[in-house]
Amino acid sequence: MPLVPRSLGDIAARFARPVRTTPVGRSGGSAGVASGGGPDTPLEQLRVARVEWGGALAVQADETSCGAACLVMLAATGDPVLAGWLDSGELPAGVGLGDLPPEIPALALGAELDAGGRFAAAQQVVRGLTRSRGLGPLPWPRSLGTAPWAAARVARFPGVRYVSRPVDDRGAAGQEMLSLVLNALRQGLPVLLYTGGDRGTGLATAMPRHVVLAVPGEGRVTTEGVPVVSIYEPHSGNVFEVPADSLVDRTERSRALGGWTHVQWVVLPQPLSS
Repeated sequence: MPLVPRSLGDIAARFARPVRTTPVGRSGGSAGVASGGGPDTPLEQLRVARVEWGGALAVQADETSCGAACLVMLAATGDPVLAGWLDSGELPAGVGLGDLPPEIPALALGAELDAGGRFAAAQQVVRGLTRSRGLGPLPWPRSLGTAPWAAARVARFPGVRYVSRPVDDRGAAGQEMLSLVLNALRQGLPVLLYTGGDRGTGLATAMPRHVVLAVPGEGRVTTEGVPVVSIYEPHSGNVFEVPADSLVDRTERSRALGGWTHVQWVVLPQPLSS
C-alpha cells in the first residue's frame, strides 16, 4: 500500500499517492543522471506534482487568495487536525468547537462541503484574519491580497513564530536570503516567498504580486551538489522541484514562482523564545 502523506512536507518529499499528490511531469531540465530517494541523492529529473485535498486540486480560491492558500497549507503541514479536516471533512473524536484550528470555520462543520469547498472556506477565514489590522488599525484592502507582515502575524506552525522581511534576490543579498530559506527548510519549517517582477517590467510589478510556499523535502541535491527546493504554487495547485540556486539572480520567469521572476519578500520562522 502506498504511503499516505500527512503534511505538505510529505507531499514534497514523496510525490506519493493516493491522497495528496499526483505526478504530472517534469519541471524542465535535467538535474543529473543518477536517481534515488534518500538525502543527498542526485536527482534524475526535477519533478512536478499536483497537490490534492480529498481528490480536489488544492488551488487558491480566487485571484487574490494566493497568500491565504499558502497560509492554510503552512498550518496544515504542522496540524494533523486541520489536515485531516481538509482531506476528509472529519475531525478526531473529542475535538469540539473550542478545540478547532482557527482556519476551520464553525459554520462549515454543518455544511455539506466537498474538499474544494473546505479548502476555500479555510482560505476565507485566513483572509479575514490577515485583513484585520493590515494597515495599523485599518483593514488591508482585499484587492491587494495578503500583506507579508499580516501573513507573518497569522502564520501558524508548532514551536515557531514568523517574521517578514523584504529581500533583494541578487548578488550577496540574494545568497543571504537563500541561506535563510534553506536553513529553515533543513529544520523542517516551511517558508512563504513573495514574488514579483522588477522596474523593467513596470512599476506595478516591482512589488510583491504572488505568494508561494517553500516546503521541507528530503534534502536531495542535483548532480552538481545544489540543494533541491520544493515549492507549492497555489494558482496551479502544483509542487515544483527547483535547484536552490535558481531562486537568486533570476532573469526569466518561473512557474514555481507563479510566473514571476524575483523573490521580493520572505516570511521566515523564528524560535518562539527569540
